[in-house]
Amino acid sequence: MSLWETLQHEAVFRRVLLGVLGAMLGSFASAAIYRIPREGLSVWRPMRSFCPSCKAQIKWHDNLPILGYLILRGRCRSCKVGYGPGYMVHEIVLAGLFVLAGETWLVSQQAAPTALLFALVALTALWIATAIDWEHLILPDGITLGGIPFGIAAAVLAPSFHLGAGLDHLPWGVDWLGISLADPQTKIVLVSAILGSSISWALLIGIRVLFSYILRQEALGLGDVKYLAAIGAFLGLEGAAWTLLIGVFAGAVLGLLNIVRMIWVVAHRRRQRGRTRVLKSSVYMGWLLGRLFPFGPPLVLGTVLYLLYPEDIRVFFLETWPNLLLHADS
Repeated sequence: MSLWETLQHEAVFRRVLLGVLGAMLGSFASAAIYRIPREGLSVWRPMRSFCPSCKAQIKWHDNLPILGYLILRGRCRSCKVGYGPGYMVHEIVLAGLFVLAGETWLVSQQAAPTALLFALVALTALWIATAIDWEHLILPDGITLGGIPFGIAAAVLAPSFHLGAGLDHLPWGVDWLGISLADPQTKIVLVSAILGSSISWALLIGIRVLFSYILRQEALGLGDVKYLAAIGAFLGLEGAAWTLLIGVFAGAVLGLLNIVRMIWVVAHRRRQRGRTRVLKSSVYMGWLLGRLFPFGPPLVLGTVLYLLYPEDIRVFFLETWPNLLLHADS
């Protein structure tokens, strides 16, 4: 039995292997999240991990995913300053995402090995992007613009991202150009990737221009535009559409919660200073502060959900949701 067949049929082995791999790449993601936004650092230089406080190099056995953090209780061995829980969170989250990706692309989709490989690389990049955007309000060009050629390569080498598990699902939009399932597979997925990227880019540019004009301020960052273009290349027009739809809903909910949180924070601080009648001014200030919310994380949530549960997302939006609306009207 080959390694690929073992991964498909031995659930415990598959989950342990992918979980360990995810934790290892979570450790890499932690370094990337710290380094990418900072001048003078890159993902590859310096090669060795170092303490952000004292700059001492971290020994290999202290850098073991999850275990190293637990053994040292999240502190640097040299200066004893705490790292914060983020490092272990990145490792645990990617371990979990890798296990879920294995269940989807190894078991449910029965896809080729290249599909799982591209999915794992994408999940790592998506997590790095969302963590950086959450903290710094930027989506790195290396991930967004770099995601466009990555997505095109994935389309060619792992066509199930566009054609479905049975390689018999005609991607959205390609029939507009006269493409059918009778055409060569490479032609179909290339057209789908380029079309998905181009339409996604044009759509978000249009939304950006329109709402920036209406609101008299920048309504959408260019990083979000580049990001959706990359997803259009990677998952086609359908993947980009579900990413945007889920992202809008999730962004609205999270944005509203953030505004409420900031209103409470402002009101609480003003009461601590002995001020009264703080509600009106706190609502206004909380609105100003809370509405500055990154759109990248909600978009990434939409991408991850579609990447891990493509059939479920498709069924929900094309069948379940319309049926719920019909029953609500009746």
